[in-house]
Amino acid sequence: MTTSARGSGGRMTDDWLERVRAASDLVEIVGQTVPLKRVGRNWVGLCPFHAERTASFSVSAERQLYHCFSCKAGGDVFKFVQETEKIEFLEAVEWLSRRAGIGVPERRGERSSLKGAIGEALELAATSYEQWLRDPVGGARVRAALAARGLRDETVRQFRLGLAPEGWTPLVDRLRPRISEETLIQAGLALRREGGEARGVYDRFRQRLMIPLIAPGGAVVGFGARALGDENPKYLNSPETPVYHKSSFLFGLEQARRALTADGELIVVEGYFDVITLHQAGIVQVVATSGTALTADHAHAFRRLVPRVALTFDGDRAGREATMRSIGILLAEGLEMRVVDLPPGEDPDTLVRSSGVEGWNERRAAAYDAVEFVHRHVQGAALNAGAARADALERAIQAIVGLAAGLADPIRGKLMLQRSAEVLGVGEAVLARAISLRRRGQDIETPVRAAVREHQGVEEGLERLLLRGLIQALQTLNEVRQRLSPEDFRDHTCRALALWLWAGNPGLPKNGPEADLARELAVGGSDQMDWAAEVRGATVRMVERRLKQQLKECKHRLNETSGAAETERLMQEIQTIARSLRELST
Repeated sequence: MTTSARGSGGRMTDDWLERVRAASDLVEIVGQTVPLKRVGRNWVGLCPFHAERTASFSVSAERQLYHCFSCKAGGDVFKFVQETEKIEFLEAVEWLSRRAGIGVPERRGERSSLKGAIGEALELAATSYEQWLRDPVGGARVRAALAARGLRDETVRQFRLGLAPEGWTPLVDRLRPRISEETLIQAGLALRREGGEARGVYDRFRQRLMIPLIAPGGAVVGFGARALGDENPKYLNSPETPVYHKSSFLFGLEQARRALTADGELIVVEGYFDVITLHQAGIVQVVATSGTALTADHAHAFRRLVPRVALTFDGDRAGREATMRSIGILLAEGLEMRVVDLPPGEDPDTLVRSSGVEGWNERRAAAYDAVEFVHRHVQGAALNAGAARADALERAIQAIVGLAAGLADPIRGKLMLQRSAEVLGVGEAVLARAISLRRRGQDIETPVRAAVREHQGVEEGLERLLLRGLIQALQTLNEVRQRLSPEDFRDHTCRALALWLWAGNPGLPKNGPEADLARELAVGGSDQMDWAAEVRGATVRMVERRLKQQLKECKHRLNETSGAAETERLMQEIQTIARSLRELST
């Protein structure tokens, strides 16, 4: 065990480790998490590391060891704290050390006072900001604003929210008797005035709501500071310091880690208040990045905690672009993932405040996998920008091929290939070739374009046949309207013409690509065809196409869901779709 302590960061004395061990009774520590019952010389309870109904988890008070006879989890008091608190070995020793009231020695190889002094300054600052927020007069307006957002007092205390008051030096003046100016600067709490050391320092954060950035174990490492009015920037974060690195820090992990399980999910959001609001609502397994985009370091941290991530960024263009950038990072780390897609203008904070946990659960149940989201986002953005449907589909395929090419795990790669073929409607062989070419750094545009043109030809053939029949036999339109909508047309120009016809406009459109298509279909119709029969046949095939796509999506979601209610709903929906398909074929 002593070797582990040195390997995790090199504390000054082995005596410290043994003092912490001696002061930390395993039965007491475990008993805070697991109800224990004495059986003979040992204590027994339900294992906290897997779901079970019969107790197989045993704690030896004599040996200070625990063991699960079912899942084989076991170890000493340090291991138990590591596993339940989701922290590293050295952090577990520090956690127990603080709990026992034993001082934590400095790390070897560091200046004896650097990190300790910075940590003390940040803790004193957090306490000061909390006190200023609780001031009956000075903090009243901000407390009222927090209450108006629906935040309860216990939530404010749990996240240690505070207030940086007006003025240039209230924090500096308050901490100066205990903390040097240089340490305040190194901690990111103060800035030096222009003109050199003789001019002194002033507070970095002034007239802002203060959100402490708390590392696993409880240490304050920095702050996120939100403007109280319309000041810019809206958020001002601590700079990089010896104790705060924004590329790896996760806000809310201190509060979330106890709720995480080895087979569970971590919700990743963008904002501090997204985390705070969801946590208050009982959705506790949620974290946010801190003043930066999601990084490979973040993804690596997720992988150590959980196998699956639910990415839930804001429902605006910037949020969707951030989601696109993050998907490749998460997949490359080997994480399973879902994208909880929010309506435009919505974020997790506003969603839960307006619709409650039920609103969140509905959105989570409808979450997309990575392939679905990329397909919808890239193709939708291209169509909105005026691209032809074939070009939009080509861009979506290229984006998904790029993601698949970055996967190192062949099993995950195969699963993604199958899912991509299902969603995109393109053969697996075509996608596999494109992925192979991308990995070798070769051009994939030609094979992708050829596959898209072939796929598009099949789609357009059916849709053009129906539209030609409607133009030639307009009396069938009311019957078709009852079974199809313009949204059932996948080709952009065909959909535009369908919108014109469904709207009941007289004649044919005069302008745009749909006008060219309408003239082509009107002139190309044969008088020898039974166009009413052609319309009925094409309508049935398009309804069948829509139902088969819905069936695929429902079966995929059924494979992904774990909730009993959602499983039952999807099974009923699958039965309904299957019945409709059978009726079509009779």
